[in-house]
Amino acid sequence: MNENEFILQDRLGVIRDTIHKYGEENFYISFSGGKDSTVVHHLVDMALLDNKIPRVFSNTGIEFRAIVDFVKSLNDPRLVIIHPKKKVRETLEKVGYPFKSKEYSNWVKVYQKHQDRIDPYFKMVEENPSLLDSYDFIHNLPVNVKYVISQFYGRRERERELYCYQRCP
Repeated sequence: MNENEFILQDRLGVIRDTIHKYGEENFYISFSGGKDSTVVHHLVDMALLDNKIPRVFSNTGIEFRAIVDFVKSLNDPRLVIIHPKKKVRETLEKVGYPFKSKEYSNWVKVYQKHQDRIDPYFKMVEENPSLLDSYDFIHNLPVNVKYVISQFYGRRERERELYCYQRCP
């Protein structure tokens, strides 16, 4: 058995043990139809043959047609397709947008881990928003601080423009 096979068998054992510990009836898989949830779907099947764990797909009406077609093509009786009653637009207007990516989610984690170091810079920017337009200010921030501030204020593109404006011929 090579290292990858060993790791796979170990992870399947963790999945199997966890589901047995809490009972299969207490689980479901949030299934987006993307690569990550598709892998989870298959790993659970590898760990527990003939499991009845539901796969829940939320069809909000804004998914790519190819994803919806893929989900439907699975013809899996465990697949539950739900249609939220609230329209996506109403929800976004009420509670705002979700994170756009795992990258943004990562910067929230970085902020939470280094909040005491980053907060003084947020305070500086709140007191003087024009700092966000200063190449020297942005460029000289510590790396984690720079990217959290840039993500929060949506200034990544602006930072590139400033860099090019001040440094490019």
